[in-house]
Amino acid sequence: MINFSRSALLGVFLVLPVAVVSTPLAFADDISLGSFATGTTAASLGYTSSQTAMVFNGYTASAPTSLSNGTADTYSLATNGVWGNITGSNSSWIGISPGAGPLGASSPALGFYQFSTSFDAAGGLYTGSISLMADDTAEVLLNGQVLDSFTPLGSDVYCADTGVNCRTATLIPISGITLDAGNNTLVFIVEQAGILADSDPSGVNFAASLASVVAPEPGSLILLSTGMLGLAAFYLRRRRAIA
Repeated sequence: MINFSRSALLGVFLVLPVAVVSTPLAFADDISLGSFATGTTAASLGYTSSQTAMVFNGYTASAPTSLSNGTADTYSLATNGVWGNITGSNSSWIGISPGAGPLGASSPALGFYQFSTSFDAAGGLYTGSISLMADDTAEVLLNGQVLDSFTPLGSDVYCADTGVNCRTATLIPISGITLDAGNNTLVFIVEQAGILADSDPSGVNFAASLASVVAPEPGSLILLSTGMLGLAAFYLRRRRAIA
């Protein structure tokens, strides 16, 4: 019985060092994103430097299954009492018509407008949130995975009554989502369905914060291994004393 116990403990001695050596170094990857138009840089707004300006990918009159990955320019849109802002963010409303804004001179055709932006990540699991506003409402996808879907528009005088709308930011929590090592893409499909006849521009505004889920550091694993080895040594001495 004593020989068996020693063999089992020898396995602990052999396995634990391997676990410590093979564990990668732990680090945090904090990502800050926001909407900004063509011609503006992420660094000037305090966002993750690799983030690209939002581009216009395409339009469809009916609910899209997919849109082409176009790279058309986008423009900053003015705000007023109809469209709100995202508190604490340098993000801006963007759209496809220069100089447009709520109650402006632009009235895009009813349908779906797709915008996207890309950014780099270290990869792995991330948590965080996205604050989103849109006119009239929007769906959000990250690397093709739907994070938030369209909601009913309601009476829709200016923008959706519930869900993502243009008056108040909708918070979309992100928990344990996997980002690719390297390039990642956020897509916003904005539904333009307002009932105003002459001036009802479409736009989107977002700000996001993501942080990697950090694995235990090798130092912590070494402390754990040392404690277990100490217990193993104590157990052996105790078995010898009993024998």
